[in-house]
Amino acid sequence: MKQVGVVDIAREAGVSTATVSRVLNGSDLVTGATREHVLEVVSRLGYTPNAFASSLRKGRNDAIGIAVASISQPWHVKLIRELRRVIRAQGFTTIVYDLEHSESVLIEHTESARRLRLAGMVLATGDRLDGTEVRAALDRMVETVPLVVIGQELPDAEWTTVSFDDVSASEHAILELLERRPKPVLFLGEAASSYLSEERRIGVERALSRFPELQAASEMVALDAGMSYSVGYHEVHSRSATLSRFGTVFCVNDELALGACRALSELGILVPRDMMVIGYGDVDMLPYLTPSLSSLSGDVGAVAERVVRAILARIEGDPVVNGPQLQRQIVHRESTGG
Repeated sequence: MKQVGVVDIAREAGVSTATVSRVLNGSDLVTGATREHVLEVVSRLGYTPNAFASSLRKGRNDAIGIAVASISQPWHVKLIRELRRVIRAQGFTTIVYDLEHSESVLIEHTESARRLRLAGMVLATGDRLDGTEVRAALDRMVETVPLVVIGQELPDAEWTTVSFDDVSASEHAILELLERRPKPVLFLGEAASSYLSEERRIGVERALSRFPELQAASEMVALDAGMSYSVGYHEVHSRSATLSRFGTVFCVNDELALGACRALSELGILVPRDMMVIGYGDVDMLPYLTPSLSSLSGDVGAVAERVVRAILARIEGDPVVNGPQLQRQIVHRESTGG
């Protein structure tokens, strides 16, 4: 099979080879939708850098894999950018994997990491990793490839976990929002397949449990259709007859919140006068929207630094050590009253 090259990626993506090279080298000259599109094509075509192929021929590997739940999510694009920056500073190259929110794709990529003898792997996903087949695949991979997981910690795992304390962050955010507007909450989160959504739901319910009447009138929505812009839009639109009882729409990611804001606008419900909206992740576009969107923010640069330190420690043979959870901050913008 012909090896995919930069020319193939450029042709498929509809950009110049220079643009592809800049994206692959982490240049800041290509940003936003173009970078995201090129990275998606790189993942889909299974591109392997020549330097990596050369390292395989020499019997060693200087590439670290970055596997994300979905390369189309803005937060993951931001994370990839920061990880590539820190990893390159340590003299390693990177390969990006798109998991497509699929267990079978995740298992396939773990086998690829073993076959290619990666120096390490970073796995960033809110999807559960405790399924029998997924856990077995990860356990096989870490026999030869050091792994750092961003998100969830599993018992007896032979990999390092870097995570945010999303339970506490969600609890504190709801308490703060209820001080501003003591009305029931509409929570939009994913079904049981999402570990991170579950953590955030627990935090919201902890806060609401202090106000039994508000808790009884709140609605905790478990979404089976994913957590995209369109899902947030349709979930809010479908509740047009009952929205007036809520004071806040709390979304487990920024995409849901953006869709919710669009639906509220079409329904004539003004944000934040009639309804507050908050997301999760604080992606780059939020300050530039109308209204600007509030969100729970985490320092992606700090995540990248800790992840790479952990990967390097595991490469050196150090034992698994999970440090304290990182903290998030609520960033108030116009959608929660500034």
